[in-house]
Amino acid sequence: MGAHMPSLEKVVLEVLEAKQPRNVKELVQLVQEQAGATLEDIEKEVKSLHRKGLVALEEPTRHKGSFGSFLSPRNSRWFWTVIGVSVLSFISILFIPETGTPLSYVRYVFAFVLVAFLPGYCLTETLFPREDALDIIERFTFSIALSFAVTALVGLFLSFSSLSLTLATALPALGILVIVLAIVALIQKYRMW
Repeated sequence: MGAHMPSLEKVVLEVLEAKQPRNVKELVQLVQEQAGATLEDIEKEVKSLHRKGLVALEEPTRHKGSFGSFLSPRNSRWFWTVIGVSVLSFISILFIPETGTPLSYVRYVFAFVLVAFLPGYCLTETLFPREDALDIIERFTFSIALSFAVTALVGLFLSFSSLSLTLATALPALGILVIVLAIVALIQKYRMW
């Protein structure tokens, strides 16, 4: 290394302090981006820092608590929001008249959310359970695009089935799909927790 290049030890310590990687793999990637060092050199340096007591290497923890504690609104707010909005959508679509009242607009809003956002959001949460996998704009865009695709597939399935495509069949089918996807996403997120 030249005189102007920082030592690998210094780069590793700077990355640990500034970026706070969650695991060794992430640390290696970040150090390689900054220093261009080989995997073997980084491994030797991390072991050296560990021997010096400057770096603590810990076994990864699986879960911070039980599934029941993960279900708390603090940890799974998104899940309870999806379930709540789904239930409110069902209630508004079934019990608020389609036209003639100011409340019909509430029905339209909840129906739009049920059709154009929730299926894709739950599918996105299932496919990308880690919070840092997508930023908020990407997550929102995927949610809308996938919602239209999922809703179209549900409609296609219903139109070719013996049930036929009606509000009475589409609402429960879409609602059940949203809840199933939300549960699958919840399980995926619990595994990553």
